[in-house]
Amino acid sequence: MNISDKMPLFANPLEPYEGLSIADLNRYLPALQTADDIQMTEDNMHEGIFLADGLKGLSKLPENSIDLIIADPPEDPWRQVHDKGKQLTLQEFYQWNENWLSEARRTLKITGGIYLLCSWRYSGMFHSLLSSILKVQTRITWRDDNANDQTKIATWNNQMSDIWFATKTNEFLFGQESVGVGKLLPNSERKEKLSNFWHDVTNVGSDFGNDRKEHKPKPLINRILDASSFKLNYIVDPFMRNGDIGVITKLRGRRFIGFDTNQDNLLVAMKRIDQT
Repeated sequence: MNISDKMPLFANPLEPYEGLSIADLNRYLPALQTADDIQMTEDNMHEGIFLADGLKGLSKLPENSIDLIIADPPEDPWRQVHDKGKQLTLQEFYQWNENWLSEARRTLKITGGIYLLCSWRYSGMFHSLLSSILKVQTRITWRDDNANDQTKIATWNNQMSDIWFATKTNEFLFGQESVGVGKLLPNSERKEKLSNFWHDVTNVGSDFGNDRKEHKPKPLINRILDASSFKLNYIVDPFMRNGDIGVITKLRGRRFIGFDTNQDNLLVAMKRIDQT
């Protein structure tokens, strides 16, 4: 059974999908891959983006094969591609995140790490989860002008989001050097640049366009890549949406693997990454 038999091409087939022409569909739809197409071993890795839930996609990757994971998990995940609109309970949501984080740890190399982007509402939950599965190194706070989710509450206007940086072990890569227990962080004299308060990173005037809600700032992703990866490293985005991380990863000479459950977004991401 092919993909078109499983689900419609567009959410609303009567309206054209922005960013995709008929020629694009003829080119990218036949090349669409699912988790079942992932056939990799530690000695036979390759790049690719797949129509798959992040948990299932990670479960198909070899153990100790990934250098860095950059994840922005959805706050309303579906259990499977076919379960769109089915909400999880809080307990199910916690378990779902625990499951994919456990798979993330399994796939990471000994020196690998993960940057997990999240809102303040779930930051405490992710700290707890990461602390039980990985080695939490720090929490980064950055200026996110799209973070205000309290429009109906007369209180402080939230303009901050968090990024948790965790590693598989305490022997990891940072700042193009190896960092271990008892070692000082590299370039420690540059305190401003190594600060975990990224006040200079904002999504105002995003290079990706006016619709900033679906995009993360290029400087944010670039800073993560600079700190925790080298060229030709394998970078995974389990929840890739429209492919921002994939685009920047390719521009920076890294290898990219991405997963998403939305076929429309995936096709757009395929085009954007292909044109990088």
